[in-house]
Amino acid sequence: MPQMLRMPSKADLPDGTRREFVAELFIYFKEAGRPTPARIAATTSSIQDPLPVSRETIRRLLKGETISTWERVDAVLRALCEIGGMDPDRRRWPESDNWQDDDPTTCRERLRQLLDDDIDGVEPENVPAPVPPARSSSGWGGSRTRPPQDDAWATTSKQAPTAPANGGYSDEPPF
Repeated sequence: MPQMLRMPSKADLPDGTRREFVAELFIYFKEAGRPTPARIAATTSSIQDPLPVSRETIRRLLKGETISTWERVDAVLRALCEIGGMDPDRRRWPESDNWQDDDPTTCRERLRQLLDDDIDGVEPENVPAPVPPARSSSGWGGSRTRPPQDDAWATTSKQAPTAPANGGYSDEPPF
């Protein structure tokens, strides 16, 4: 008798983008009643816009041993939703009392994002922060390091500022 597919342990599939992808796929796998890879493969051939996916590919996707193209992953998602009587384009968080209720992301969109993150190797905690554009040295958009500004009020030495040569004070502003 074939062994029941289970979510891989953290020893088999450590935390990261692949585990997040597999965990999301497992949500739909469980909601469909944990069908066999053979049943999922047969359903990928009979759904609307069929794209046959082998049962071995399905098993390897659910074990986190491989990734595949979005077209194949989408076919597996649609097959699981067909078996479970779900809509792959439903909101991912349908509960009205859920704190993420305002998230309009669909099941299909979320799975696609996780697949892309896994392919690109984007780790949530390692996502680079956006780099602000460099400023030029003149006006807005200037360089990050500004040249020293002349400050008429600042004294750079320990000497007191000298009075103007005519003995009075200048009417010119210091800037």
